[in-house]
Amino acid sequence: MKVLFDHQIFNYVFGGASKYFSMLLANMSPDLWETTSLFSSNEYVKSLGLFKTYPYRFRGQAILADYLNRPYTNMVMRRQNFDVYHQTNFGTFCFAALGNKPMVTTYHDSNLSTIDPHPEIVERQRKSLDRAQAIIAVSANTQKDLLELFPGHEKKVRVIYHGIEMPDMSLLPHQRLVERPYILYVGRRTEYKNFKLFIQAFSLLSQKEDVCLVCTSERFTAEEMEMFAKLGISDKVIHIKANEVMMKQLYRDAITFVFPSLYEGFGMPILEAWSCHCPVILSDCSCFPEIAGNAALYFNAKSIEECCNCMMHLISDNQQRDELIRLGDQRVVQFSWERCTQAHLEIYKELMD
Repeated sequence: MKVLFDHQIFNYVFGGASKYFSMLLANMSPDLWETTSLFSSNEYVKSLGLFKTYPYRFRGQAILADYLNRPYTNMVMRRQNFDVYHQTNFGTFCFAALGNKPMVTTYHDSNLSTIDPHPEIVERQRKSLDRAQAIIAVSANTQKDLLELFPGHEKKVRVIYHGIEMPDMSLLPHQRLVERPYILYVGRRTEYKNFKLFIQAFSLLSQKEDVCLVCTSERFTAEEMEMFAKLGISDKVIHIKANEVMMKQLYRDAITFVFPSLYEGFGMPILEAWSCHCPVILSDCSCFPEIAGNAALYFNAKSIEECCNCMMHLISDNQQRDELIRLGDQRVVQFSWERCTQAHLEIYKELMD
């Protein structure tokens, strides 16, 4: 069996979707897969040593990489020396070269249809879902969203959860990256991530408790800095550009990780926090109750006060915090890349029959 993965998702340096595909390849036997990515600077591919990457890093690099990779993808497709094609993003440029080979696609979330509408991409999604013989949804909630937006694919869709690679915490540096007690926020801070409500909740918290807030991902914008100043928390909000090791340290030493998002397809940072024995506070939205179960504290995504109270609770109640850590330790073992990969392999084999 040979599964072909195109180049599309590997054009990006970071991102949950590229991590998912990278871990899928890392857990498959190398003789079972091939990728058409000739030019990539993806950090997950690089760290896992999956295939050759290039150290370029500049604005617009994903567009250039796609331009360079497309002809090779089409050439490999036309050779037909593979059994199943797993589409890594919703580009339809290679469908003519694909011929009658079976195709799998993965649907990560409905953002491009709902929260951040891009009609031209949604049309490519529709064509891809129609062409695919099997569709993977990363959660039952995402499956529900998919079928509401693109009805008629009920028999094709399978839910396969992401996994997590459990770190050896003893190998991490012992020193803290932030000496002060802190709340951790991970990822982008766009509107649907509900960061503005969260920062107001943290502002209330900081009036009662001596804690700071650590944020990763992009640097703060001028608008965000102005918001911090108006709330009087400029000296309590810290940005850290963290690599993989530093992220584990930040999770390990945080009072709690807070994920206030209004919508996620899966919520990978939940597993990352659990794997580092960090308790989790979540909004009560989308897939979060499905993924986290009873191993998290939940708040109304529109309530500043509830969000603040959850953080206060874990600061003041060590017993509750320890219980959440214990529940997270129990739940995280349900998610493994080995189990995820095996479920994919079963689908590939079914399509070959």
